[in-house]
Amino acid sequence: MHAFTHNRIHAARTAELAAEAAAWHLAHEAATAAAAAAAPAALPARPTLRNRLGKTLVTAGIRLMQPEHLHARPQRHAV
Repeated sequence: MHAFTHNRIHAARTAELAAEAAAWHLAHEAATAAAAAAAPAALPARPTLRNRLGKTLVTAGIRLMQPEHLHARPQRHAV
């Protein structure tokens, strides 16, 4: 029973992450195309730096939104 529940939760989370990744890629491609059309004379290093920064921020945001693992033990602080 536990394995079935765990697999169902895992499959739902995987589908959610795949949808987020697909949406991010579509938004990224649209933003890149819009930026290229708006400023064709931009420096080549600038878009690369912006993309790397954006990917880092998205990765950090996804990590912060992820819940703790179901089997994580609560941490007790010694006083």
